[in-house]
Amino acid sequence: MVTVVFCDLVGSTELAGMLDPELLRTVLLRYYELMRECVERHGGVVEKFIGDAVMAVFGLVSTREDDALRAAAAALDMAQAPARLGEVLPGRRIRLAVRIGVHTGEVVTTADPGTRQALVSGEVVNVAARLQTAAGAGEVLLSREARRAAGPAAEVAPLGPLRLKGVAEPVEAVRLLALRDPDPHASRRFDVPFVGRAHELDTIALAWRRVAEQGEPHVLTLLGEAGAGKSRLLAQWLGGLEEPGPPGGRAGRGDEAWPVGAGRCRPQGTAGTLGPLGECLAPLVRALDVAAHGAPPVAALGVLRGGLLLDGTPSPSLEETYAAVVHVLAALADARPVLLVVDDCQWADSALLGVLERLPGDLGGLPVLLVCAARPELLESRAGWAAGQLNATTLLLGGLSRTESELLVASLAELVPHDGAMVAEVVGRAGGNPLYLEQLAAALGDGDGDGWDACVPPDLHALLAARIDRLAEPDRLALRHAAVFEGEFGAEDLDGLATDAATGQECAQALRSLARRRFLEEARRPYGSAPGYTFTNSVVQRVAYDGLTKRRRAQLHERYADRLAAARAPDAPVGLHLARAYGYRAEVGPAEGTELLRVRAADRLSAAGSFALRRMDLSRALELLDRAAELFQPADPGHPQCLRLLGEAQLTVGRLDEAAETLRRTLVAAEDRNLAGTAMHARLQLAIGQRDQRALDAIAGAALDVFAADGDELGLARARLVLAGSLQRRGRHAAALAELDHALVHSRAAAADRELANTLGAVGLALWHGPQPASAAAERCERLLAEFGPGRPAVQATLGFPLTVLYAIQGRAAAAQECRLRAREAMGALAYAEAKVFAPLLDALVLGAVGRARSAEPPLLDALEAARALRADGLILAASLGLARARLAQGDLAGAARAIEGRRAGPDRPVDRADLLGISALIAAGRGDAAGADRHGAAALAASRSTDSPAARALALLDRARAQTRLGRTAAAEPAARAALNHYSVKEHAVGAAQARGLLEELALL
Repeated sequence: MVTVVFCDLVGSTELAGMLDPELLRTVLLRYYELMRECVERHGGVVEKFIGDAVMAVFGLVSTREDDALRAAAAALDMAQAPARLGEVLPGRRIRLAVRIGVHTGEVVTTADPGTRQALVSGEVVNVAARLQTAAGAGEVLLSREARRAAGPAAEVAPLGPLRLKGVAEPVEAVRLLALRDPDPHASRRFDVPFVGRAHELDTIALAWRRVAEQGEPHVLTLLGEAGAGKSRLLAQWLGGLEEPGPPGGRAGRGDEAWPVGAGRCRPQGTAGTLGPLGECLAPLVRALDVAAHGAPPVAALGVLRGGLLLDGTPSPSLEETYAAVVHVLAALADARPVLLVVDDCQWADSALLGVLERLPGDLGGLPVLLVCAARPELLESRAGWAAGQLNATTLLLGGLSRTESELLVASLAELVPHDGAMVAEVVGRAGGNPLYLEQLAAALGDGDGDGWDACVPPDLHALLAARIDRLAEPDRLALRHAAVFEGEFGAEDLDGLATDAATGQECAQALRSLARRRFLEEARRPYGSAPGYTFTNSVVQRVAYDGLTKRRRAQLHERYADRLAAARAPDAPVGLHLARAYGYRAEVGPAEGTELLRVRAADRLSAAGSFALRRMDLSRALELLDRAAELFQPADPGHPQCLRLLGEAQLTVGRLDEAAETLRRTLVAAEDRNLAGTAMHARLQLAIGQRDQRALDAIAGAALDVFAADGDELGLARARLVLAGSLQRRGRHAAALAELDHALVHSRAAAADRELANTLGAVGLALWHGPQPASAAAERCERLLAEFGPGRPAVQATLGFPLTVLYAIQGRAAAAQECRLRAREAMGALAYAEAKVFAPLLDALVLGAVGRARSAEPPLLDALEAARALRADGLILAASLGLARARLAQGDLAGAARAIEGRRAGPDRPVDRADLLGISALIAAGRGDAAGADRHGAAALAASRSTDSPAARALALLDRARAQTRLGRTAAAEPAARAALNHYSVKEHAVGAAQARGLLEELALL
């Protein structure tokens, strides 16, 4: 990750025509010299001079977290430098100017800039050059990436998107106006609520109280990774700081604001070596001048004002400056406890660290608390920091807990429009680091949507890349290689990837070193086993991974895939690593074995997708099969089978148009190769997706012979399931159960959870609607659920639906409610498209069964909307019929009529037909249409008699009885109600039986 600066001299062609060639050469040489000075002063490298254009790169040799800010500062200096060319143009009225473009991004570089070869390549260079062309004289343009990486210290004016030559998409750019001091309060979100850190706040407060009460100096070192929240923690504590009381008899002054000395070290070294200490003392000296008891230490103050307080330099000497500091602090501490806070000590000059270490020993008996906040790198440069001191405490600031992270993310306005899954993703990736949470949330809020999870915001990337670049070579190599792993890994895994002569012992040593530096953390393993490691968070892993070239990534992924395959790992991880290896190898140019790598990856991913589909992990199946289908080519043997599986997965989740197209491609590919079984599967699934019942029945019948000849248990299970569904649709539930028993045998033999779940769900529906008494039907469902349900959410959903209704119609309300909740939970865990229909439909059925049909309208409307989205005619009809009955219960005849308007149920669907006609009879009776009520009622009874469903017959009879009652024909209503009661009793339908008895009692009163 680098920042590229392109600078061009405006009007150089005209200048060449105005000046003598020798003078022009003198001007250009001086121009080159000035530009190089500006670049190198801020830590950049001049990559090349091209005529009068300058290309500079920041982050080329090693990454620094403020490379973009350094580049912006250099660009401003370069924009002002041409004014200094007047010294070689005496007496000439020539005004020179430059225009500059700055862009941040990922490039490939050589290891040694001293070779002076082409150091940098990539789109970053092109964009920077084009931004320079778009800039006006004296202007500096920053791309959005460079602006973001530079942080809020950059004051800019918006320009909007620019169309740049040679760049495909518009480039968001801003004009750089000035740079402020990069205060962490400006770069971090101090406007969000403070969460967690109670222990740390208590520890700091306790140290402060001890200093005040005991009258002794103390050093508190607060260590934490970048972004852990050190500055925010200190700000939170200081915001609630109270006077701790008189130390050792010294009187405090509660009528004034408590003076705090605070300073911050900076990475660029823009101030003197003791600058942060000068920042600390400045407010305390002002307080001393105003409020000190007795005469202030005039001589000491004079020394400090001549150097330390002026510009941070130890003038006239370090020792004299130090003595003056001790003298002033002693005067301050004589009046009240003194608090000094120095932030970002990892960037402190060695002279400053030496002064801070000496202070506690020379301030004995004085109440001074020195708080030093730093990253762990402080201990690498100063291994003995605070070592052996009794008056020293080190506090390690870890990550926020998941709950605290969620609270923090919830307060970030950028995430308000996004769902909980996105919030959980951000929390999971950040690993408890507040800065990472803020940065990832901002990336999401900026609309970096499609690929935000595959990248890291440029400023965060630079921060972590700088940490990684500071590692020793063996540690850095180990970290980048480890970035290929998913989940836990150990030294033996890393050793297996090694491309050099690194031994297992060296790998183990590197991993331990990385864990100490908090790049990795040890995973819990049994005592005595070799340690395992994981990355502290996925952001660190991503940045480490980005440091690998694509050729090296391809090599590592292939090696890791081979190791996984040798260890008999599942197909999915092996296939995914092979796919990534192939992708990177194809990007950088084909090589020997590339095609074999592609086929291996596609085969593994297809097998993994097939397994996920059988296990009803639908979202995973779609992901794997989509990737496999992209890798396969038409001539590959596994192509037709992969397309077939992908089409089935798309169909299952409701992507109907995509499924139809994929299955048609499958059919063509299978027929071209005479793959009869694959072609038959495609035909069967196409008919299912097209809701063509006649074609489906015909295909299922013909498919039995094809699948039997191939020994295809999965195909046989599907064909039997289709045939059973046809019987159920015609109201022949007992016959359907016999067919489903065969389907169940085939599903188990195929080890196909999807077909098993669908078969068991169909069994439950047959038991619900069929002639078996409800108690016996529920008992069989319970046995099946106990046998096949554990570990299978799909079975719990499909079988839990009819079992809930069986409990409800028996009047077992508590059992029905418990089963409903379990079934709904299981539906929520699946990507079944129909689950959006079944879940609210189940709620409505239970409400109707417990006598609350009036309340069933809202869930039925949800079910109807979901069914229409699926274009599922059968489910649309079921939801419409339920909605009509809910409105009839409310006395809304017009609403009930609208619910069934245009709905049709042919003779091949006698149960739905009887239901629809019964509702029509009730509506007609309510309107006083006796002829219509009689006609619809008789047709409903006729349709119900062609089924073996006692509940369907009873409902048709009860509808007739109610319609006759509404028309005042009590003599005709009474026998229909008694017949309904008889059928409900046979089914053990307690709720329906109670309704029939209630009507009979009403008729007796009439």
